[in-house]
Amino acid sequence: MTLHQLKVFLAVAKHSSITRAARELNISEPSVHQQVKSLQRDFPRSLYQKVGRILEITSDGRAFSAKAGEILRKVAELEKEFVQPLVERQPIYLAVGGSHVLSASILAPIVATFKTRYPNVQIEFRTKSSQFVERLVLAEKVDLGLVTNVSSSPQLIVEPFRYEEMVAIVSKQHALFKKRELTMAELAQASLIVRTRRKSSPSKQILAELEQHGFEFNVLMKCDSAQGVKVAVAKGLGVGLLYRGHVEQEVRRGELKVLNVPGLTKRIQSFIIYKAEKPISPAAREFLDLLRQSREANPTLARHLGHLKQTRSRH
Repeated sequence: MTLHQLKVFLAVAKHSSITRAARELNISEPSVHQQVKSLQRDFPRSLYQKVGRILEITSDGRAFSAKAGEILRKVAELEKEFVQPLVERQPIYLAVGGSHVLSASILAPIVATFKTRYPNVQIEFRTKSSQFVERLVLAEKVDLGLVTNVSSSPQLIVEPFRYEEMVAIVSKQHALFKKRELTMAELAQASLIVRTRRKSSPSKQILAELEQHGFEFNVLMKCDSAQGVKVAVAKGLGVGLLYRGHVEQEVRRGELKVLNVPGLTKRIQSFIIYKAEKPISPAAREFLDLLRQSREANPTLARHLGHLKQTRSRH
């Protein structure tokens, strides 16, 4: 039993709903469900029962909620009395990690902002694959992670962050540079340059979608890195598939161009992750707030998150 599990159960008891509890806590519904199930396993008496889509709290559950509320209030009092504000603390340590594209487009600017506000915090910033960052979080070597793929481990708190857009790119040297958009058939026929570092890479997902629409595609080159794709595309060798975050600077400079492909799903969900049973430090909490602010500051992403929540609430 952990403090986080108590907090989750109180939210579920308050709303009688996994979906509403997830919204209040700003974490994913699977995370809420996992924490409630893990808590129930520690007690022989039923704390809740599911009736349709409603979670009914039992009499034992209500008594448990009352005691849990007292515990959390005492913890809040202790934190208020004994935890110093972050700015008054001695130099402390914060480790954050992100997948390659998220590190460049999201984490780096936020780390810079955080360091300006809290210069006494020593930050370790690690850039690895999503799977590797998750392992670092579980091993408590990283406090917060920002990833595009995440497992269903009950040891993780998972917050939906935003959607990362995959785009088709060309250079000035390419014959398609004058076009604004491509049909899926035209994309399939082009000489494609893709990044294939993982078995389930976003590029492979797009290729699989082309196949599902009945198109045979032509992969000219496979690169281990985003930089390799950009170099090959810049030389006019073909059409590249990358996250938009990888090419924003080149697009602004006019070196590369993004071509729209109507009908092709090109969005990959990204997530904030941190360990469920590890108390979040004041520094990590401040950094997490900055991440959430960056998410809410983008109205396009906010609309997508709202759509995600509506979709989940219907299931």
